Parts: sequence; structure tokens; C-alpha cells
Amino acid sequence: MSNMPVELNTESDDESTHSQITGQITVFEVVLWVAIALGTCLRLIWVGKRELWYDEVLSVLLSSGQKNAYRLPDNVPFSVSDFAPLLHIPPTQGLSGVLGTVKDVVKGTLGDPHPPLFYLGEHLWMRLFGNAEGVLRSLVLLVSLAVLVVAYFLGRRILGKRGGLIFTALLSLNPFFLAHSLNLRMYTGMVFWALLSGFCFLIVLGNEPALQNGDTGQQRHKEKEITTKRTVWLFRILVVFSVTAGLLTQYLFAYWLFALAALALFLDRRRWFQHGLTLGSGVLLFMPWVLWGVRQQINNRSDVLNQISSVGGPLQSVLAHGKDLAQTLGNHLLLGHLTTGMAPIADPIKPTAVAVGCGVIGFLALCVVGLYRRRQYQVLMIVLLLGLLPLGVALGIDVLTNKYTLGFGWGRSTIVALPGCVLLVAAWLEFGTGRWREVLTAGVLAVYLAVNVGDFVGRDRQIFHTLSDGYIPETSEPVLVVMNTRAWGNVLRLVYYMDRSYSADDGFDIDVLATDPADLTAAIAPALDQKDYRTVLWLKADYPLWGAPETEGELNNLTAETTALLKSRFDEAKIVQVLEGTMKLDRFELQAYDAM
Repeated sequence: MSNMPVELNTESDDESTHSQITGQITVFEVVLWVAIALGTCLRLIWVGKRELWYDEVLSVLLSSGQKNAYRLPDNVPFSVSDFAPLLHIPPTQGLSGVLGTVKDVVKGTLGDPHPPLFYLGEHLWMRLFGNAEGVLRSLVLLVSLAVLVVAYFLGRRILGKRGGLIFTALLSLNPFFLAHSLNLRMYTGMVFWALLSGFCFLIVLGNEPALQNGDTGQQRHKEKEITTKRTVWLFRILVVFSVTAGLLTQYLFAYWLFALAALALFLDRRRWFQHGLTLGSGVLLFMPWVLWGVRQQINNRSDVLNQISSVGGPLQSVLAHGKDLAQTLGNHLLLGHLTTGMAPIADPIKPTAVAVGCGVIGFLALCVVGLYRRRQYQVLMIVLLLGLLPLGVALGIDVLTNKYTLGFGWGRSTIVALPGCVLLVAAWLEFGTGRWREVLTAGVLAVYLAVNVGDFVGRDRQIFHTLSDGYIPETSEPVLVVMNTRAWGNVLRLVYYMDRSYSADDGFDIDVLATDPADLTAAIAPALDQKDYRTVLWLKADYPLWGAPETEGELNNLTAETTALLKSRFDEAKIVQVLEGTMKLDRFELQAYDAM
């Protein structure tokens, strides 16, 4: 164990002292529990209120085990009813059929840049409960609630009882984590495995619970006795299991292993080899997938590395790395997607977003200084290792390899650093604010709540609901939806919502023509000749993703050609509406045409 002393907070707190003696809950603790309850309620209320995003519908396809069956026809219409079954678990009989579908899930991930554990879990969930929006996200929601439980115990071990509640309340309302608690992806699982491995590893290292605020001497003695006599071996096994599960959830979970290794060297360097074997065992159990699955994924998805490669000279590279750090810490991990806007990752640096990020970095620096001045050296070191070290490792690897993993995916790739960053803020609120503790904590929680509500209310995220609910004729006359994109996330979202609203069994005949922008006009004419479509809905993607026009002039020419063709065959567009969601991938212009 490190010889660095733990310096206690010397600020008097009559209410807290009284509560330790009597066991009563303070008013401040009630406020913290209310914040945790609010975070839970927001998850329950919003779980089915947002449309599936681009990546979420890909999760549905991969989890159904039918990813390899997806084949978009070249420049010809297809029926919604033909593609909708791909988003359901296929009919199976007996155990062999179930195992066959599970095998298909794993095979499908070989063309995906992520490991299979999340998709396997979601597959089981879909098999049990179906594929409605709220149902699909409910598994992620339950994992997020488990995160809050583990967060309390980890926070209590480091910061004491009250500090653990502060940490849990902050994490419950953290806008970034709350958003991903409702995101049908693997990132909430990454946080869970990170917290579970961190908590269990602290017990294995022999780190005693914090001596502050709410833990009586009798309680500390009892906890120490339990963990030393009966369960250390169990916690060591849990560390191994959670490390393996974390790596099978997302590859960049590896950044967290650097934090755990550094924690072992800091708290118990005399047994570094034993602790190294524990972490190494988790990695070793992950190796079969590396030798079989990762090798095939690299062969199939070599383009992923190109997506995170450097572009430009040394100065541009430095600025881009700085932007990634500022936006990841500020706009993502600690404030959510507040100023990200809808720009893709390749867009120029946004001054507002960077300014907010730099402001958050300044706030974190204030937290560090505050803890140092209160001589909370061990607590400060632990939270820095758990929070900022994974980000530092990610940044260092990015600089050395000329890649941009730190900011890729709007911060979600490095979400394992989120608990440590929030823990730093919680530690400062607990130990560095003195008599202002309650006011400042309530202020941070109020900001988080306002950001969450503003984000949810300010972004409609009902793109395809708007299309299906407002513009499909009530009759069964043939409808053609035209899209200037073949991006499968957009195509499958359209199929998902059209199928749920208009079943072919009810006589509805809805086709989709999805092409690259340059091929759209040439594909429309023969499609219109093959079937007597009474309505055409042109859903023009602002960001087609693949085959996007290189210049504004080229885009305008392609748009004019398609518009002219549709106007020659149909009445002039009666409806023009811009549909927007979370990001630029969600921005479409809708034009509706009726037969002459």
C-alpha cells in the first residue's frame, strides 16, 4: 500500500457529524437521493420517446442475426415488406435453431468494428421481448441503473458515504451518460464494466474505505473484516470477468486497463506481479476472440482506420488533437452534446464548442487545485488515474499513430473515462468546497438537469415518424420513397418505421428507391415506368455518407435534375419540409409529389 497519507477534511459539519452518531439521513442526502430518482425517472419516461438513430438501427440488424442477409438492390425499388423481417429475430425451431441464429449474430459482427458481447445480449432481449423502440432500449436502461448502484459503492469506498451519494447523483444526471443510457449501443455497458472492475480491484488492492462523512469506525471494521476473510478471492475473479467482458463490449475499453494498472502501482506496488496476473488473466480470456474474430474484422473493415486518420499538416494535426481533447472533456463527457451541433467529424473546428470545452477543462483544473490545497493527496491521485489517465493514454496513442480515436464518435469511444472525470468533480465537492458544499452540488445538479431537459425538448428526433405519420396516403395506392443515399442506417430506419405504421397485410404498397446521389435521376425514370405510383416522397439526405457530391455546385445540379424529372411526371411539390435530428446524418429535406 502506498505510504502517501490520506488527509481528512477538517471542515466542521455539525449536520454530518450528528447523522453519523444517530444514523439519520440529512437534508442534503435527501436532495442527492431526489437527484438520483430524477435521473431514474427521466430514463423511464424517455426510453421510448426518441427515434432509433443511425447506429441504433444497425444494432437491431446485427442483434437479429441477419446482418449478412442484408443486400440492397442496385438502383431499383424494393418493397418495405421485403426488408422489414431483417429487423426481427428469424423464426427458429428448437435449440439448434436458436444456436444457429446466435452463430449468425457472431458472424455478422465480423463485418462490424465492435466485439460481439453487446449484440449477443441484445439478441437475447429481442428474442424474449420483441423489437419495439422502448423494449430494445430497456436492456441498456437496466444496465445504466446497475451502473448507478456500482457507482455508489465505488464512490463510497473512495469518498465516504456522502461522497458516494454525490458521485452517484452526478452520474445519474450527467447529460452524456443519460443520453447513452437511452442509446441502443454498447457504451453504457463499457461504463458498467469499468466501474465494476474498478470497485472490485480497489478491494483486491486492499484500499480501505474513505474515513470521511458517514462511515463509523464500527462500519469500517466490519467492511474490512468481510473483505479480508471471505470475499477477496471473489472480487479478484470479478475483476478478471469484468475486464474480459469490457474488452468484448468495446475494444477501446483497453484504455481503462492502463488506469487499473497504474492504480495497482500506486496503492499496492509490492504485489504488482500478482495484480498484473489478475489483469492479464482478463486479457488472456479475451485472446480467443482476438485470434479469430478481430483478425477477420480487420480484414473486412480496414476502412475504419482510415476514418480516424490524420489529414493535413503538423499545425492542423495539433489543432485537431486539441479540439478532440476539449470537446471530449467538455462537450461530451461532462456536458453531453451541448454544442456539438450536427456537424460530422470532418467539419472545421467550432469556436463555441472548443470554448465550452476549454471552460470545462478549466473547471476540472480548479477541482484538482482545490483537492491539492486540502491535502487530499491520495483521493486526488486515485480520481486522476481513473479519469484523466485513460484520456491521456488515448491522446498519446493518437499523437504517435496519427489517429483520432479520442474524439471519434462524439466522445463515446472514450466513455470509460467518464466515471473518473465525474468522480473528480464529486471529490472536489465533498472535500474542497467546505460550507459551500451543498449549494455548489445543487448548482451542478441543476445545470445537468437543465441541459438534459433542453436537449430533449430542443431536438425533435422524429424524422421518420413525421414521414410515416403525415405523408403516406390513407389509401392503399402505391407509394415510392426516393432517397439519395444508400447508407444502410438511413434505409433501415425508413423500413423500420414504415413497416410499423403501414403493414403490407393491410394492403399498403410502399417501395423504396435508395441510390447514390449521382445515380438517382437515372434510376427514377425506369422505376416510375414499372409501377403506377400515385405518390412520390423525395427524402433528400443532407449528408448521404457514401457518394456525397464533392462540391456545392455538383450538389445543386443533381438536385435540380431530380426535381425537374419529378415535376415533369407529377404535380409540383406541395410540401417541402426540413426534418432534423441529433446530427447531420439526421438532416433531410422532404418533398412530396402527387400524380397529375
